[in-house]
Amino acid sequence: MKKKERDSRMELREDGGVPYFIFKNLEETGLVRHGFSTRLGGVSEGYLASMNLSFTRGDREENVRENFRRMGRAIGFIPENLVLSDQTHTDHVRLMTEADRGKGYTKPLDYQDVDGMVTDVPGLVLTTFYADCVPLYFVDPVHRAIGLSHSGWKGTVKRIGAVTLEKMSAAFGTRPEDVRAAIGPSICQDCYEVSEDVAQAFMEEFGGAADERMLYRKENGKYQLDLWRANEQVLLEAGILPEHLEVTNVCTCCNPDLLFSHRATHGKRGNLAAFLMLTGKGPASREELCRQFEFREILPGEAKQAAEIERICFPPNEACSEKMMMQRAAKAPELFLVAVDRRTGKLAGFLNGLSTDEAVFRDEFFTDADLYDPEGKRVMLLGLDVLPEYRGQGLAGELVRRYVAREREKGRERLLLTCLESKVKMYEKMGFRDLGVSASSWGGVEWHEMDCVLEMTGQKSLYNL
Repeated sequence: MKKKERDSRMELREDGGVPYFIFKNLEETGLVRHGFSTRLGGVSEGYLASMNLSFTRGDREENVRENFRRMGRAIGFIPENLVLSDQTHTDHVRLMTEADRGKGYTKPLDYQDVDGMVTDVPGLVLTTFYADCVPLYFVDPVHRAIGLSHSGWKGTVKRIGAVTLEKMSAAFGTRPEDVRAAIGPSICQDCYEVSEDVAQAFMEEFGGAADERMLYRKENGKYQLDLWRANEQVLLEAGILPEHLEVTNVCTCCNPDLLFSHRATHGKRGNLAAFLMLTGKGPASREELCRQFEFREILPGEAKQAAEIERICFPPNEACSEKMMMQRAAKAPELFLVAVDRRTGKLAGFLNGLSTDEAVFRDEFFTDADLYDPEGKRVMLLGLDVLPEYRGQGLAGELVRRYVAREREKGRERLLLTCLESKVKMYEKMGFRDLGVSASSWGGVEWHEMDCVLEMTGQKSLYNL
């Protein structure tokens, strides 16, 4: 990957074979799930290969939907919660509410000419599209509100970044000095040649700020334009503090093997997407979690709901089937712990396992509920699932804490699980220890085996304290 010579706290992550970019300053708020896609990790073919996220570029609809599902699993959102823009290079910014959930994905758009969106509704996934233009992210940690805008050269001249902040201020009371903002991957100055009329528009709008660092003339009469600097100027003038702003150092046009670029491919390309979702109120206290959720065993009619959550949280090669989930729930409902949203009555997440006297985790526990031994002193944990819109509150940790306490009271001695290497540190914080690479090959993936000793027999679990 080619990078420009400037510091940036933007990182390339990968989850389940799907790479995407994130910004550390947005992540550190603890309030959002966000990302910017690459062209890798999807199922589209030809010049759309492989992570095309547009229904309007000639791709098969089923490919695009599968690509959205993969991005959702990687970043942590449900595609049915997407809210899509209708970009026409305007400075129009729309307030999105609960009524907009799914528009452009599960139901038709009923708005036009929307290049920016703001919301304070948890779980709505604001989504905008790119192939050289500039994504602008906004997170207000004080009023718990977000904004996402598409800024091409026209949007930049119209200062859509400032318009987005004004919309957030009017709707939520946002103050620019509180906002964490980011300028995402897009075309760099070296690659972006523009005509004199475009250059003139920038000189008229930005005045003396449109110096040669933002815009310079070449011998052929054309200009090289720096949209990163121009948008940075817009956001700083609008009141964003320099220490709260991150700017990309990755150009779409310089990296055609990683990112779609209209200029690099002369228009034969798919679309990238920016995603931004408010997760809720951030980490909650145990008392707050108890008020919001009921924790209990699974009920007979909830197995299908649990299987659907599993489908959302895990890729197909790893997820438990509906048939198997129903068998587990019928065979060992007492080894499920579910968190039920008291407001909606629906499952927000769950943890499940099978008890046994076996000492080593093996893949057959995933597929054979008859391995369940109600008197077993060990529990093989088979899945920790939390819906994306409920993440970031500490619900997964609370499920584990309660499960550990419950099984200790039953006289269990040990919990075992397998997880991806990327999740090892998370489980270590929950009191598990890493036993190294597991013999499991479930889903064709390499796993780490981890355990948590429930009795005071040499190892002190976090939850024994």
